Amino acid sequence: MKYIVIFIFSLSLQFSFGQTKSLNAYEYVIVPMQFNFQSESNQYSLNILARVLFQEEGFKVYMDKEEKPLALRLDPCKSLRADVIDEGGFLTTKVKVLLRDCSGNTVYQTSEGVSRLKDFKKSYKDALRNAFESFSTVNYIYDESLDTSKDSTSKVDEVSESQSLNTEDKYPNKSIYKFGGEFYWLVSISSGGYDILSSQGEINYAQLKKADKGSYIFNSKTINGAAYFDAEGNLIVEYIDRDLDEIQNVVFKKID
Repeated sequence: MKYIVIFIFSLSLQFSFGQTKSLNAYEYVIVPMQFNFQSESNQYSLNILARVLFQEEGFKVYMDKEEKPLALRLDPCKSLRADVIDEGGFLTTKVKVLLRDCSGNTVYQTSEGVSRLKDFKKSYKDALRNAFESFSTVNYIYDESLDTSKDSTSKVDEVSESQSLNTEDKYPNKSIYKFGGEFYWLVSISSGGYDILSSQGEINYAQLKKADKGSYIFNSKTINGAAYFDAEGNLIVEYIDRDLDEIQNVVFKKID
């Protein structure tokens, strides 16, 4: 009996390591705006909360309707797709979080997150947070050496180099910033503000309009808020996430 227990324990360790290793091979997670059990987009604010929780675990996260970085546009298989499964009963809310690869294979699955709160919105959010506690045993850290999509990375480099050659001369005085694993160009404009360009200067990602006392109005397709430069030259953007009803900060780190 002792040897059987040791054998089973050994298998469980191998299975756990296999899951962690597979998970660490992925840098990006895509969160849909509507899970299968939901009757409307972002019901109970669950999808936006899932994005925040995945970000806290160290993933680079995009909603499925959001503009993706060049690496994902060329190779969607570089990301995992998140799903939340509702397994609740009459008096409890129970959810599991799944991460699937581009072939639909489950790479990681959490334990059930359970909540007995009576309010649906609070209950689902509480259950989701409880489900995410499973990640504390995984110790996720993206490991580039486990990422087998080297061919697509090569394509990204080729496209980026080509775009850079075409646009580099247009913005000789640009400043380079990094946010969410992507590089952005900060280019001054005649009004005294700035354009923020992505994809090696090919896409106008956002605009900074000069306000007062060194502050700016930040406008993009996904975020609208206030911005300022800190002492190190980093761009700090503050905005209200209306789904969570909270103030969020994003930082564009100055590189050059």
